[in-house]
Amino acid sequence: MQLKRLRSWLFPLAILVLVIALSSSCRKEKFLTSGGEIAFSLDTLTFDTVFTQQGSATRSIRIFNKQKDKILLSSIRLGKGEKSPYRLNVNGQPGKEIKDVEIAGNDSVWVFAAVTIDPTNENDPFIVGDDLVVTLNGRDFTIPLMAYGQNAHYIRDSVLQTQTWLNDKPYVILHNALVAEGQTLTIPAGARIYVHRDSRLYVLGTLKINGTATDSVTFLGDRLDPLVWIGDYIDIPGQWGGLYFFKQSYGNVISHTVFKNGGAVTSLNGQPVQGATIQIDPDTVKNGTPKLTITNSVIHSSLGYGILAFNSSLQADNCRITECGGENVMFFEGGNYKLRFCTIGTYGSAYLSHSENLSMAVLNYRPTGQTTYVSAPLTADIRNCIIYGSLTDEVFFDAKQDNPANLTLANCLLRSSEPIPAFVTQSSNKINQDPLFVDYSKVNYRLQEGSPARAAGVAVPGLTVDIEGKPRANPPSIGCYE
Repeated sequence: MQLKRLRSWLFPLAILVLVIALSSSCRKEKFLTSGGEIAFSLDTLTFDTVFTQQGSATRSIRIFNKQKDKILLSSIRLGKGEKSPYRLNVNGQPGKEIKDVEIAGNDSVWVFAAVTIDPTNENDPFIVGDDLVVTLNGRDFTIPLMAYGQNAHYIRDSVLQTQTWLNDKPYVILHNALVAEGQTLTIPAGARIYVHRDSRLYVLGTLKINGTATDSVTFLGDRLDPLVWIGDYIDIPGQWGGLYFFKQSYGNVISHTVFKNGGAVTSLNGQPVQGATIQIDPDTVKNGTPKLTITNSVIHSSLGYGILAFNSSLQADNCRITECGGENVMFFEGGNYKLRFCTIGTYGSAYLSHSENLSMAVLNYRPTGQTTYVSAPLTADIRNCIIYGSLTDEVFFDAKQDNPANLTLANCLLRSSEPIPAFVTQSSNKINQDPLFVDYSKVNYRLQEGSPARAAGVAVPGLTVDIEGKPRANPPSIGCYE
């Protein structure tokens, strides 16, 4: 009897369990139909192989579903679409775009990306970039793809010990480089340095750039697409950061070097770094040698300052500092400076406004508020220089009484509607006389015949040739070109 009773209720229970199991297996799992989040296993998919011959590289990344519900990715695609150099594969399906990819709750899917590079193709940029774009419920999630496009020396997030670079192929700086304290980086004649848009070369130690009149060194942004190189004369500023010399740095020398299209604001340890092609922090070594000596060099098309210095020391001879968004030369908070045979000025262009910032400002103080400032002694000697541009005032010299200010301005041609302050010692300067450049709109700052800057200078011992190696006349012309 007991066995019969057991059978009588076990059989309906088994039927019930079977029905529940069948109904559960037949029920569709619900998708998350609005909102939602995904996450990537990397913040950048980098193909960090330095290619030395044509070849392909494949990298992988996971996309995580962060919800307990199932999600449907309506699209996993490349930002540049069919024009992208990359290709994708998701769940065995190749293409530039893969649609309707399901991911179970708290699960993930692998995405494989490949790129083929010909490193000898000089028409390719140094960095071949694109974006991986994933769409969930109408919202796009994006990460960058980055591969090295040309055969070059790539310096990425690097702390540099004492070393000498080569000139066999270009150097590309990605995400900053730092010359360590007490170490020296030497860059030889003919070297080509390309810097990414978010990057700078920082110097705690010493930098020596040894360009020559026949084989200069160049610093440029790493964008090589046609937008940057339209025509012969158009330069787009702000393509990279610049050089930054910390207060510990000393004995830096730059010779026959061209810096173009820098001056972008970048960041260091999450903090913004002022836009300047060259920034020099205070000279704390004070060993009688300028913190930076720069000769026969060009700074052109800087989005921010050309040279920005704070209570520092600098000597600049035969240099051209032109077309900067901030002051071409800005000396704050005193310091010790010597400029000879330099051409400094901005006229503005379609890519660079020149409505407020001047060509040069020299102060023995630095404002810290509307009525507050810090000050230090100033010694500046400016000779045989052109300081000109499209504004009625291109120079500003000012000093507070807290510290001495000794500024000599001799045999210079400058533009100013205001009287030069009394603390400036002047000698044989030309005010508001157009220097008659050949054609500044085509980056030609040589002097026309009849220019008031011709034969208006005074000979300086040791400076017997101009920026191009042309012998100086006696008397010499004002500016970097004889």
